[in-house]
Amino acid sequence: MTDDIIVQTAETFTLIGVLLAFVIFARLAVKAKSAGSFRFQLSIFILIWVAAEIPHSAETIGLISVGSFDDLGLAVHMTSMAAFALFVGLKSYSFLTVKQFPPPLPPVKPNTRVTGQSSLERITAQRIELRGPSPVSVQR
Repeated sequence: MTDDIIVQTAETFTLIGVLLAFVIFARLAVKAKSAGSFRFQLSIFILIWVAAEIPHSAETIGLISVGSFDDLGLAVHMTSMAAFALFVGLKSYSFLTVKQFPPPLPPVKPNTRVTGQSSLERITAQRIELRGPSPVSVQR
């Protein structure tokens, strides 16, 4: 436990923030649609991380004595980091894998029922009418 009031106040707010984060991410994990969803996996990782931080903050302000639990806190922290590495690795692998694209759609045939000619033919004919004869085709 520290005697400095500033450090004790900061650690108290840290503990409150960590406990609020635990509640928020527990709710997000419960509300997730499935265990394979991104929201659920990230929430579980952060819950493990928060569980590793609570004893440290509580010990700093003198709520508990974790003298014999230092190794346990280190193990929980290591577990959270391993889970995070696995989480990021799996998400990155699934994002980076080459996915099969569906075959391209067949080209759309122009509708010639109305005018008897395709829209491309109609546009080309209109352009020729507007420009007049080309200079190459003019005979001298």
